[in-house]
Amino acid sequence: MEPSASAACYTQGQIDQFVTAHERFQRRQPNGKRAVMPFLLAQGIDFSRRMLVEVDFTGADLRKACLFMANMERAALFCADLRDADARGVNLYRADMRGCCLRGANLNGARLDDADMREAVLARMEPSGFRVISRPDGTPEPPGARVAVDFTNCSMKRIKLGQAKLKGADFTGAMLQGADMRGAALQGAKFDGAVLVGADITNAQIDPDAFANCVVAPSSAAMQRVVELTERLVVATRWIATNGAEGRPAMLDAEDLRTMGAAFESARLTALSAKGACAVGVSFRHAQLQGANFTGADLREADFSHADLRGACLRGANLSHARFDHADMRGLVLTSGSRAVDLTDATYGEDAFVSARQS
Repeated sequence: MEPSASAACYTQGQIDQFVTAHERFQRRQPNGKRAVMPFLLAQGIDFSRRMLVEVDFTGADLRKACLFMANMERAALFCADLRDADARGVNLYRADMRGCCLRGANLNGARLDDADMREAVLARMEPSGFRVISRPDGTPEPPGARVAVDFTNCSMKRIKLGQAKLKGADFTGAMLQGADMRGAALQGAKFDGAVLVGADITNAQIDPDAFANCVVAPSSAAMQRVVELTERLVVATRWIATNGAEGRPAMLDAEDLRTMGAAFESARLTALSAKGACAVGVSFRHAQLQGANFTGADLREADFSHADLRGACLRGANLSHARFDHADMRGLVLTSGSRAVDLTDATYGEDAFVSARQS
């Protein structure tokens, strides 16, 4: 079977055959053939650890595809859709990623050195296969429209972006801890709410105010509050142990909780208030958080595995890439009735609560 030049949907087995032929082509072995598969429909397909050097996935739909540790050097990914893809450790050295959408993708440890991620200029629909890409609301972009690479809410820890062409790219809410962006062209790029702890931007070309609204390392003032916040947790534990006779619930509104290390793991913090708190990457594993209030909190990559979140309020919280493995998210039974977990206006992935207990 030959891969079609137009939009086509194949099974995992069929795509494996195309990729195997492509790998033989790259190794100069008999029966090899380069994979040229523009507009491929490959949602959820597994490409992990495959050799995809110089593959042509122009305009391909790779949503939720697994590209773990795949070698995609010099790949053509012009206007490809990689939303929610697992691209950990993928090698995209010198890949053409103009106009790509990577919203919610996991790019931890990926290599994108020298990749071309400039805005894409879109063309009209022609017999040759070029097409007008639609906006999220379904309306088409006008001919000649420019579409920037979209990294919104991506997890990109330790990603290598050295010398990459990223003019106009959107890193809104991206997790860029330890990212290597040395020498990258970042003019016009957006970083609203991005986490840049430990990122290296040496010699990068950046607009002066690009990082104005980013999350950086905890301030010295936040570090100085560790003793006081620790005491609040002790008082809250006493409040629970005495059934409310002594102490009071922990009030941590608008605090930077990243300074607290593992203090929240297995903690008894019923009725905790952490409205507007910064808890990026904080572990709440096995914590008792019944009725906790995390309204508007930044909980990206927080770990709530096995935590008791019955009746918690997560209204407006950012839960991108947070873990809820086996968390208890049922309603909290009160004398006045049952209070459900409130996720109104919260930001989270489609599969965020798959393994949580909700009923």
